[in-house]
Amino acid sequence: MGKIRKYKISATIPAGDTGITAYSVPIRGRIIAVGVNYPTNTCTVDLDSAGEASAQKILDLAAANTDKTYYPRTPVSTYTGAETVTWFTAMKVYEPFMVYGRILLTVASGTAEDTVSVHVMVEEE
Repeated sequence: MGKIRKYKISATIPAGDTGITAYSVPIRGRIIAVGVNYPTNTCTVDLDSAGEASAQKILDLAAANTDKTYYPRTPVSTYTGAETVTWFTAMKVYEPFMVYGRILLTVASGTAEDTVSVHVMVEEE
């Protein structure tokens, strides 16, 4: 097991707007948990990897305003990439997201001057 580190990404919606994006510093490792600190008013929050060959959608959260911690996982695929590996015959196997780059925070449908903070717990090698 590697070192556990927490990264914070914050974004404040500018006056006269309803959304904003912000990037993390470069991150390399497995995402273990994501804590979302919402403002009082509702908004949607999305987290995607950025700067990789193809972006991964890490979280896509509907409108909410209650702080919560998530444990995002991605299904494991076979060597063909066509199907998900299963345990026994029916249980899909999931693993933490691997990130090698920055994470994009997108806040939408929010209220001007509200701030969203996201804390990403990462296991680094």
